Amino acid sequence: MSNSDYGFTFNGHHSSEFGLKVLSTKQVTLPAKRKTLVQLPYSSKQVDLSAVYGDNIYDERTVTFPCRLPYGRRNPTVMYAKIEEVTRWLYEPLTKSLLQDDAVPNYAFLGEVQAPPTIEESLDFCKITIVFQCYPYRLKKRFDDIWDTFNFETDIAQMIHVDVKGMDNFVLYNTGDIAVSLKVTTDSDNMLIALNSYNAIPLKRGDNESHELVLLKGRNTVTLVGTGHVDFDWSEEVI
Repeated sequence: MSNSDYGFTFNGHHSSEFGLKVLSTKQVTLPAKRKTLVQLPYSSKQVDLSAVYGDNIYDERTVTFPCRLPYGRRNPTVMYAKIEEVTRWLYEPLTKSLLQDDAVPNYAFLGEVQAPPTIEESLDFCKITIVFQCYPYRLKKRFDDIWDTFNFETDIAQMIHVDVKGMDNFVLYNTGDIAVSLKVTTDSDNMLIALNSYNAIPLKRGDNESHELVLLKGRNTVTLVGTGHVDFDWSEEVI
């Protein structure tokens, strides 16, 4: 993709499809920590309850794309038609959806346009500023053992497609910042899985997702019992 096509993908379309050119003043905010402080009676001290459950809590972040649209007041009919087309694209999702910035191809945000974009009109172009309200964590692509766009400083290659005959033990690493759901897919009708030495869970043929299938932050031990092929899939979440 050339520099002139740089932009973002959202709701099934890339921004360049609408003639939008992202300007250099793009902004990505970091999420703020959410603190739960209790004031002690008759004291100037406060008790911090923020870490009661073991993890930091964060507020949402924003991602702002100031864009140039090559239509202006010289042809207002076309300009307003293009603005309407862009607005419909941005407003269509009912909730937060994947937002992918070309500058960070292995990461994605979950975002939604909630505030109306601002529009500044000029004679031959207009500026549209789009603000996405986003989930605080970024979704990170997890890697298997194929060395494609692998980052040797932050990524871990691991076997996520395995064939089981009897009982096998594996290790999966969640390099994100919090525990995440794990999807397990198998072609077997008789397969059991145990994560981190907890009780074994029966798997059905096809996709398996439940509140019991969770990858903790860091190293996770996996035991599979049965015969068949198994695939693991998850999205890591990082600040």
